[in-house]
Amino acid sequence: MNRRHLLLGAALLVCVAWTAWSLLADGDTGVVLARAPSPRPAPSSGTPHAAAAAPRETPAVAVLELPQRPAARGSARNAFGAYSYLPPPPRAAITAAPAPRAPPLPFIFTGSLVIEGQPSYLLLQGDAPIRVSPGAQVGDFTLVEAAPERLVFRHGPTGDLVPLTIVSARSN
Repeated sequence: MNRRHLLLGAALLVCVAWTAWSLLADGDTGVVLARAPSPRPAPSSGTPHAAAAAPRETPAVAVLELPQRPAARGSARNAFGAYSYLPPPPRAAITAAPAPRAPPLPFIFTGSLVIEGQPSYLLLQGDAPIRVSPGAQVGDFTLVEAAPERLVFRHGPTGDLVPLTIVSARSN
């Protein structure tokens, strides 16, 4: 035997000793001494051989009874089922989806003018100028109200009213 065999043997003895200590550490050894039940002697007929024929008492027998331990947490699971060590995903509260909202206006106000007594407003969408009057539709938006300080558009799919503030360059 070489040194490696001795180290493995020592490790085995340490493991066996630790296992025995952990099983017996709580003071309950699980060993019960019991005597096997002896048969009742037959009634003696008064003969001297009857006492000699009586069965002898059996010696005590050690019976090892393992203590009941509580079941391991989660032992009711399928031992061969899929398992992940990742934490479970957080449970999101089920709520109704929020109502859709109108997007911001895709254009800016650039000016206003009056043609044949009808007010018209000039908007700029990207680089393209757009002329609108009350009731006109631009994309998904319809101009529903025109006031000197703001224009109000209704978003068609949602019905939301979206204001567009008019900033005046005039100074008084």
